[in-house]
Amino acid sequence: MTHCGAASKAVRAEDRALYSSRMTESDRGERIFCHACDAPIDGEAGGHGLLVFVRGDRVEYEEPELCSDCALAIGVTALWRFAEQEEEG
Repeated sequence: MTHCGAASKAVRAEDRALYSSRMTESDRGERIFCHACDAPIDGEAGGHGLLVFVRGDRVEYEEPELCSDCALAIGVTALWRFAEQEEEG
């Protein structure tokens, strides 16, 4: 497993404040769509992804909405891959 040195830096307090103050599309009353499959989401999202962008010395985060099916599929796939890596040592 490889790690990006810039991505492993500690997140600065101002970055955390910016991240926590962001409103999701559903908070603004807009129609939301699944980030993975583009299906419209009625009501609450089934889950959220996590995207990390490193730009120079800044680390930016986004939590795009996911439908229930994609949230489940992505979560199970991530868990399966983690378990597979643990077995390989």
